[in-house]
Amino acid sequence: MPGLSLVGCETRVPVVAGGATTSLESTENASSSTAASSGVSSDTVGSAGTAGSAGTAGSAGTTGSGGTTPIPFEPCKQCQAPTSKGHIESVELLEVSGMAASVVHPGTYFVHNDSGDTPRFFAIDEAGHDLATYDVDGAFAVDWEDAAAGPCPVGHCIYLADIGDNKGQRTSYTVYRVTEPLAIESGTHNVASEPLMFTYPDGSHNAETLLVHPTSGEIVIVTKVESGPSGAYRFPLPLTPGKVVVLEKIAAVAPQGFLPRFTGGSIHPKGAGVLLRTYTGLYYYPMLDSLAAALAGNPCSVPVALEAQGESVEWAASGNGYLTLSEGAAAAVNVVHCP
Repeated sequence: MPGLSLVGCETRVPVVAGGATTSLESTENASSSTAASSGVSSDTVGSAGTAGSAGTAGSAGTTGSGGTTPIPFEPCKQCQAPTSKGHIESVELLEVSGMAASVVHPGTYFVHNDSGDTPRFFAIDEAGHDLATYDVDGAFAVDWEDAAAGPCPVGHCIYLADIGDNKGQRTSYTVYRVTEPLAIESGTHNVASEPLMFTYPDGSHNAETLLVHPTSGEIVIVTKVESGPSGAYRFPLPLTPGKVVVLEKIAAVAPQGFLPRFTGGSIHPKGAGVLLRTYTGLYYYPMLDSLAAALAGNPCSVPVALEAQGESVEWAASGNGYLTLSEGAAAAVNVVHCP
């Protein structure tokens, strides 16, 4: 049954084409109105606990001014079946492997191609419409694999992860930090970047997952392995552009599902939990005492569309759902609502 899942079970459901036109951002307004009428703040997210056998994530949180206990945020129970609102419009987006939700422009997403492209990213909407292209000055594109939105000294930034290493031969890697554009205008634009360069403490690794905490700015890379647990590695803080740093291994992430290689991830914009995806499944890790504890914990599976080569997942800026994308020309933009 779509929207209900058991811990460790993959929930993949067929995409419903031509679904409801309500956007993930507009649902936040509806949720806020409902919450207001019951005396519950729309910003309340319960403190997370360990996922239970039924996929329960987190306690009920604080009580609203009207004395009503808020409904706990439980994506594995609440998220609905995916729908496709459109397809990638740009003919230059052939292998989307990373996606970040704009904080400055809700409903806009920044995406980039896999290896083989120039250092650039694109702005699209939930229907896949092409909004703008951004060439990243001072950057190189060896193997870009993921993107994330997060805080930075100037306010809001996009992080672009050049972390792919299929042969395990690279000696260093880079996450490029770019200030979010103040306006989304059609055409191609140049943007400046800051390189956050790093190595691992235990040799070379292939990776396709970048996580940036929405408040602390903590950056974590999750490796992609053929078998066994993946590693989660954290940048030392404060971040220092232009300096090569050695990451710290903070967790071993247990393999999930039939194809356990992690291909993308995203932290909930209110810090409630983490999504990690594989080619065939999508998993929610409730936030515990720390991001390290969350990734070392037991996830539950959430709905995800059947995709040919799914490599991207991103929470909407509202936190009321998420998008997934596959590589390939004119890929479907699959949307899941979590009311």
